[in-house]
Amino acid sequence: MSLQEWRNRLRPEHRRSRETILTYRAAFSRTDEGRQVLTWLLEGAGFLKVIETEEQKQIHNYGVRLLENMGMTQGVNYRRLVDMLLSLTIPEESIDGGTNG
Repeated sequence: MSLQEWRNRLRPEHRRSRETILTYRAAFSRTDEGRQVLTWLLEGAGFLKVIETEEQKQIHNYGVRLLENMGMTQGVNYRRLVDMLLSLTIPEESIDGGTNG
């Protein structure tokens, strides 16, 4: 799917102004401290966790909104995100030592 096709599919409520995107990105990307704060916010929002309660859903959606405001959740970035995730090393603590995958 082309970039223009993704843009056409993007619902208006998920679009952000260039100013919003640049402001959020600047706040979190210019320093190591900003990156650390974004890491803590996403971790605290349970961004990569299973949502089990309504309260967790609300907190999780806060993390999603942060990424939306940074222009990171639009369709063309999904492939980039998948590529990045697959390039990460597997932490030893995530391996159970068994052979059943």
